[in-house]
Amino acid sequence: MRVRAMPWLMVLQLAITLRRHWKYLEPAERARLATLVKRSQGRPNRLDASERADVRRLVAKLEPMQIARSVMPVGRRAVIARRGR
Repeated sequence: MRVRAMPWLMVLQLAITLRRHWKYLEPAERARLATLVKRSQGRPNRLDASERADVRRLVAKLEPMQIARSVMPVGRRAVIARRGR
């Protein structure tokens, strides 16, 4: 039961963290990033150079390394719990 609950804890922690970092962007920046991601359909080569630069700039404002650091301890607990079964 504890192992099954852990993925949900990780998902919740990730969602909370992503929401907090998403608010680092202004509403216009959020809309611009969403538009560019939709337009690219996940493929950077579908954007021109200036649009790719915009995506990089906006993603940098989200602080992806800080997101990873804040979620990593939860992920480690899941791996440790799984090995201990």
